[in-house]
Amino acid sequence: MVAEYTVFRRALEALAALQHAGPPLTLYFLESFLVLILIILLVSFVAAGLWAFYRADDTRLLMAAPFPLGGLYLLRSIQTFTQTGWALAVLGGPALAALGAAYGKPAAFYARGALILVLFGALAGGVAVVLTTAAGAAFRHARTRVGIAGAVCILLAGFAILVGRNVIPSTSDFYAIFEPGILDGKPSAIKFIEAKFGLWPSHPFAAELYAVATGGRAGSAVSRTLLWLTPLASLVLAATLGRRLYARTLPALAEGLGFAAGAPAGSGGRRPFPRRLHGPVGAIIERDLLAIARSPSELGRAAFLGFLLVLYTAFIVVAPLGAAAATPETIARLLLFDVVAAGYFLTAFGLRFVFPAMSLEGRAAWLFFSSPIPIFRVFLAKLLVYGALLTLVVVPIAVLGAFRLVHDPAVGAVAAALVMTLAVTTTTGRTSASPIPSS
Repeated sequence: MVAEYTVFRRALEALAALQHAGPPLTLYFLESFLVLILIILLVSFVAAGLWAFYRADDTRLLMAAPFPLGGLYLLRSIQTFTQTGWALAVLGGPALAALGAAYGKPAAFYARGALILVLFGALAGGVAVVLTTAAGAAFRHARTRVGIAGAVCILLAGFAILVGRNVIPSTSDFYAIFEPGILDGKPSAIKFIEAKFGLWPSHPFAAELYAVATGGRAGSAVSRTLLWLTPLASLVLAATLGRRLYARTLPALAEGLGFAAGAPAGSGGRRPFPRRLHGPVGAIIERDLLAIARSPSELGRAAFLGFLLVLYTAFIVVAPLGAAAATPETIARLLLFDVVAAGYFLTAFGLRFVFPAMSLEGRAAWLFFSSPIPIFRVFLAKLLVYGALLTLVVVPIAVLGAFRLVHDPAVGAVAAALVMTLAVTTTTGRTSASPIPSS
């Protein structure tokens, strides 16, 4: 969080130093940033909530106990939001602190900004609960993995279309942002950004943060009213429509093996394992990969990280560089940003999937570590597998960004070698640092 605060503060201070383009670019940053947090909250909540709401281990016990349905619904909502609302604290907190520091605001600003973020979290939480219960009703006849994967894919596809149209800037957008002029006492660039993000639920909160931080004009009387009404409306909708959907779908979904009872198992015998790899080490690696592929929560997290990677790729491909990339200094900074972004994705994937490679053995660790398999061979196999996966996912994007800036095969080769080194280093560090369970 300290690194995030430092990056946000330097970026906002650089924007504040710009005379004409600084205010609209600051508003654009706040609008796109809150859109990103909203997407993270909704996708994460639905991916984790579909399991927590309907297929948690204690669901049948609580249904049989004298526990009211409304209490169970509230418990699952709070539990899931606590687990998935990390983006609001991990990203929103440092950004709010950096915004106040960049514009030299007193302590009252942080209290007001925290209230705005709390209202924004209430809006996102209410909408996420309704989406979760609606997805449960829509996929009630599907298996668990299919239902969660289908809901997450639909959300990501919809958000990808909306983000491509409203968030990723085009050349004409930059011309409009840098265009001088005043319309009705408000800069035309501010009006353009408000029109661009006006239909997003996060717009009233971004406009209010901008107005409180910079003292400039943003939003309207309608948006300031929606700042209070939309969180209340989302919570009321979750308490009425969401609870009704949950009451209708919970009994049926809690009975099946998945979201619905699957087809009976075939009459054939057991298939040999491992099926693709060979040997005891191959069996361990294939088991790890199958565990990730069959885990709805892991698939949801992987899908979200993939969405961020696709979004970053879209920025690389469509971002208008023009004369901005004409100087060597600017090119060097953009290349550094390309490598840093690749390092971010490597770290994110590594922390989520590589770091727990050993610790997830759990109670079966004693059997695993007492086997005659050399631990170094297992470590080396995990290093090669996860290193190859990270390289295949991130290296092409980094090379694409390098070629987008400099049409030189040597630069692309250096970027690929650097990111491959980062991938191997990340995999080695995460695997070796993974805690070995003691029981």
